[in-house]
Amino acid sequence: MLDPQVLIESFGTLAVLGVGLILFVETATILGSFLPGDSLIFILGITLSTTLNFPIWLAVPIVIVSAIAGSQVGYWTGKKLGPAILNKRKRNFIFNEENIAKSHSIIEKYGPRAIVLARFIPILRALVPMFMGMMKMDSKKYLKYNIIGALLWGGGLLLLGWGLGNLPIVREHVELWVIGFVVLSSLPLPFELTRDYLKRKKAKKLSDSQN
Repeated sequence: MLDPQVLIESFGTLAVLGVGLILFVETATILGSFLPGDSLIFILGITLSTTLNFPIWLAVPIVIVSAIAGSQVGYWTGKKLGPAILNKRKRNFIFNEENIAKSHSIIEKYGPRAIVLARFIPILRALVPMFMGMMKMDSKKYLKYNIIGALLWGGGLLLLGWGLGNLPIVREHVELWVIGFVVLSSLPLPFELTRDYLKRKKAKKLSDSQN
């Protein structure tokens, strides 16, 4: 995994544009799945509030638009090239049976919400848009959830890092905060799974009481 801090420092004053490009590549192609999107956005937010002279009001839309554009490319790739990609899946270390099954499972279980949830899960960020395209999901509906996911993931995480970056405890222990952040950013899916479980449990209990 690439070090997000090193990546941002290597971009210098063009860090925001560099991160935007990385987010586009990560969400547009399965080949970019190894890129550290979550921590990259978070650390960029911290950098914007401490050392990088770049307006946050401009950085937020750049990050969001990059995330939206990348996923749209992934969606259209899946829609146009889906059958050919699936036929070659066994020759790709990302497009394997396990990842395909995982993507199908989250799509079938959560429908359009999977587009938002997948934003917070590495690899699925690229796979789910492609599968939505392969399944011929309505393009307007996909765009709607794509925008929601990009706002929560890109905009939300950037503003979180920017807001916390001014705190001394964060600046002095960036690595620890990044680790905690990565754990936190993976929680939407477990929360959704728990909510779904409780919902099914309540429905079963209601059904049993009626019988």
